[in-house]
This record gives sequence, C-alpha cells and structure tokens, in this order.
Amino acid sequence: MKNLLLMLGFLLFFSNAWADKSITIVCSPNQATIYRVLDNNSEVALGTGTAVLKIDKDEPIKIVVRLEGYKPLVRTYINSKSVSLPKEDRLLLEDRLVRVNAQPHDARIFINGVDQSTNAGWVEIKKDASVTVEVKKTGYFTKAKTYHNRQGMDIPPINESIALTDRSMFVKTVPADVQVVINGKKVSEGNTEIIIPLEACVTIEYVKDGYVTLEKQYCAKEGQPGPPVTESISLKDRQIAVRTTPEDATIKIDGRVMGKGEYKVRVPYNQCVEVIVEKAGFVLSKKSYCNEDGVQPPPIAEHLVLPADEAFISSVQSDQANINFTIETSKPEADAWKILSQITMNYFDNIELADKETGYIRTSWNLKNFLNNTIRTRIIVKQADIMPLKYSIKLVSEFSGEAKTSVKEDESYLPWDRILNTYKDVISEFQSRLR
Repeated sequence: MKNLLLMLGFLLFFSNAWADKSITIVCSPNQATIYRVLDNNSEVALGTGTAVLKIDKDEPIKIVVRLEGYKPLVRTYINSKSVSLPKEDRLLLEDRLVRVNAQPHDARIFINGVDQSTNAGWVEIKKDASVTVEVKKTGYFTKAKTYHNRQGMDIPPINESIALTDRSMFVKTVPADVQVVINGKKVSEGNTEIIIPLEACVTIEYVKDGYVTLEKQYCAKEGQPGPPVTESISLKDRQIAVRTTPEDATIKIDGRVMGKGEYKVRVPYNQCVEVIVEKAGFVLSKKSYCNEDGVQPPPIAEHLVLPADEAFISSVQSDQANINFTIETSKPEADAWKILSQITMNYFDNIELADKETGYIRTSWNLKNFLNNTIRTRIIVKQADIMPLKYSIKLVSEFSGEAKTSVKEDESYLPWDRILNTYKDVISEFQSRLR
C-alpha cells in the first residue's frame, strides 16, 4: 500500500512538471516586437521588448521577433518530456537588413559581386561583417555602397535608394597609348571609362605626339542624345611639328603660306603634302610627307635648317628680272641690230637663235652652279615696232634651289626676282647704247 502511494505521488509530480508552462521572452534591442506565428502563417503580436509565452503540452509554438533594420529571429518552443524549457529566453537581434531600391527600373543590384537579377531587394549584413552593394546599368556610372555591422562604425540605414544619374562611356583608342584629356586635364592613356555628370557636358581631347588631336564633346542632358555606351577612337591623321632656322622663314603647305618659324603640318590619312620653307638669302627647302599604309610614317617633329644661299650673295634683287623692257631707238635698224648683237655677245657665249630680218635674238642658257643652288640666265630680244624702231628685251633669270641641276630640266626651275652680278648692268647698257 505504501509503495502504491509513492508511485501515485511520483506520477502526480511528473504530471505537474509536464503540465502547461510559461516562458518569458526578453528581446534586445527592446524596441523589437514579438509575434506568434499561427498555423496559417499569420502573425499575432505578443509584446514589445518582452512577452510571456504559454506553451501547451506537445504543441509546438513558433515565434518571430521583428525590428526594422534587423534580420527577423525565429524560435520554436515545444513542451515535451524530452525538452527542458527555460523560464526565460533572451533573444538578441544581431544581423542587419537594408532594403535597397535601384533606379532606373532596369538597373541591377550586385551584392559582393553577385548579380541579384533585380533592382530591389534585402541586403543582409551579419554581425561583425561588411557587405558591398553595387548598382549597375550599361551606359551609366556604377554606384557602390558598403554597409558595416561592426561596433564603432556607422549603422546601416533601414532603406536605401540608389539612383544612377551620371552617364558612363567606355573609350577604346588606336593607337593604344592615346592620351585622354577631359576638360583640359589628362586622366588616362588608352582604353578608359569616361564619366559624364548629369546635366553636364565634357570636352574630351584624344592626344598623341605625331597625330592630329581629335576633340569631341559628350553631354548627359535631358532632351539631348546621350553619349554612346562605347566609343572607338582611331587617330589616323598625322601631324609634324615643323620648326625652321632662320626663325622667320616662311612655311608653305601645298603652295599656300601657312606660317613662319613654326607650324604643325597636318598630313591626312592616305595623302601626301609638300612642305616648302623659304627665305630670301637662303636655299629653299622642299620636303614631301606621306601618311599611307606600308610607308615610313612622317616624323613627329622636323627642324628644317636653311643654308645660306651663295647665289643670293652673288646677285642683286632687281625689277628687271623676267620683265619685258621696251627700248625705243633713233638709230638705223642695221646699227641697232649690230649694237644688240654686240651687247648680247659680251654677256653670253652662245646665241641659240638670231634672225636679223625679224629682229629676234635668243641666247642659250648660261648656267651658274652654287653649293645649294643653280641659276640659269638668258636674254631674249624681239623687235617690237618699226616706226619708231623699238625692241623688247627680257633678261630671264631662274633658279632651281638645288645644286647641279641640268639646264634642260625646265620643270625644276622657277622665276627668280634677282639677277647675278654678272648681268646686273645688261639692261642699262642696252638702254644707254640704243638711244
């Protein structure tokens, strides 16, 4: 009988131990709300900061603790013979949550480099960790934000809106080392990303020594065409920095005067240009530069030094060169012809053509070679009128700008506004003796 009573007491004690129990839930932070999760997954608030939870026998109770900016904490309690339930359970919210929204609507969110394939989502930052969020869209400058869940660092926001506004353009250059200069400031060489701020324009120069600089402007303004996603820049036109000695020598490009002393000569792709540098008293310099595939490219810079022209020293500038002078004479035609022939022969050894009937004389070219020039000179006499008797006399003076030019190379000679000292008095002699 005594043993029976002991057994009944033990069962009664055990039954009471396994009866309905209550647990006090304490949350940190204490602003968190405790919810009971019902069978239909709806939630019923039990309290903020703390709540007393009654647990029936063999009935699992699920709760969730929520606070904006934190990852929800879920717990399940069950009153069973095999589980020892505490009287109090302290729950600590530690992992942070940030709700990120990206604009434009088709931008993509990347979390620690992983594409989330969406423009909105939750970012979880575990305790003592950091997470980097990037918002990307082709043609826009990527924005990045790093959130920290560490003591002593800024607390992550509950919500974050990240809007892409500045445009992005990727530039590919040929040659590869082209300098990219934005609004006057060099930013890189070769392939690079260009940022165009919202409602602004940027001026970009693509620069490389030996090439013509290319300048372009890109804008990111509402109502205007946006910049391209990618831009391929190929510098093809060449540029030569020509400098001369003497410093005031004239520079001609394809026959046109372009400057003196210094000039940047442009050589378009697949073309050639002729550069002539000249100054009175110096030997002309003539060079041809070509910008063609398979041809040695032109130099980046060229210093053209004009040597002193010995022909210049041996001559005088004259308005009598290459001009027809008409001389009227009162002498009989025979006497006049004799004087014309004598004077001509005094200066020229060979007469190429002489016709007394028509009053025509043309000498052969007299050639004078200098170190850097060749001068050819001849006289042409024509009878201009009979009553009164008149003759037209022309002293032809030409130069080649090169040494030892053949007298027969007519295409190499140009009219010269000077006369060799040997012939400087020939016109005057004709004028004085025919009077």
